[in-house]
Amino acid sequence: MSKHRAAPRRRGRRRTAGGFAVLAVFVTGTAVAVPLVSMAQDGDPRESTERVTVASDATSPTASPTPRAKELNGEVAAVEGRVPRPSGPPASPVSIPERGPGRFDVAAAPSSPIENATTYRVEVEEGVPYATDEVARFIQATLADKRGWAAKHRLVRVDGPADLRIVLATPETTDALCAPLDTDGRLSCRNGSNVVLNAWRWHFGADGYADNLADYRRYVVNHETGHALGYPHVECPGDAEPAPVMLQQTKGLDGCAANPWPARADLAGH
Repeated sequence: MSKHRAAPRRRGRRRTAGGFAVLAVFVTGTAVAVPLVSMAQDGDPRESTERVTVASDATSPTASPTPRAKELNGEVAAVEGRVPRPSGPPASPVSIPERGPGRFDVAAAPSSPIENATTYRVEVEEGVPYATDEVARFIQATLADKRGWAAKHRLVRVDGPADLRIVLATPETTDALCAPLDTDGRLSCRNGSNVVLNAWRWHFGADGYADNLADYRRYVVNHETGHALGYPHVECPGDAEPAPVMLQQTKGLDGCAANPWPARADLAGH
C-alpha cells in the first residue's frame, strides 16, 4: 500500500501523453507515440523523462500454449495467457482501431481521502470509441464491489499521481505498453504500475463470457488489477467450480464456470 498526499482537484478531463515520457515505437515503418513508464516497485511508480526510440520488425515469436511472465527490474510483469489471434472480429457497428495516437484522456475523479489506500488513475486512449468517464465509472464500481478486491484492499480512484495507472488502449498501444510481454494485439496485461486493458477485448470479450460482456469486463479489470496487488495465476480447482479470477479465463475456463470475482482459490495463501 502507498500513501500519497491528496492531488489537487481537476475539473473535467485532461489530456496526457500517458502521464509520462513518450516512447516512439516503429512498427512496419510507421512511428507510433506511446507513453513510457519506468519499471518500478508496485506502489512506487517512477516518472521517466527520457525519450526512447525502439525499433521493431513487427514479428512475434511462435505461439506458446503456456502462460508467459518475465521478470523486469526485480518484479514479475504478468500477461494473461496467449491465445490464437482470431481470423476476424464479429460483426459490430463499432470499430476498434488497431492503432491509436498514444495520447490518453484522464478521467476526472472526486476528491477522496487516500490514507492507507492503493490509488489508481483511469485513462482512455484517444480514438477508442468509449467515453472516458463511463469507463472510469465502470472500473471504479468493479474495484469498489465487496465481491472483489475491496473485501481485502482499499482502492481509491484519483486523477493525479497514483500507485496504478489503468488504461484502455488500442491493440498496438497495448502491445507497446506491455512489451517485452507478447500480447499479440489481443490480450491485456499488468506491466509494472500499468494495468493495460486491450480495447479489442473490452469490446468483443471472450468465448467463456459470450452472453455477458459486462461480466467479462469485470473479470479482466479484476484479473489484471489482481496482478498489480500481488496475486499470481491460479488453476481451475475442479469441474463446474467458479473460476478463480486469477485463472486465465480469456484463454479458457478449463472446466470451471465463468466468474468475474475473486474466489477462495485466489485468496488462499495470500
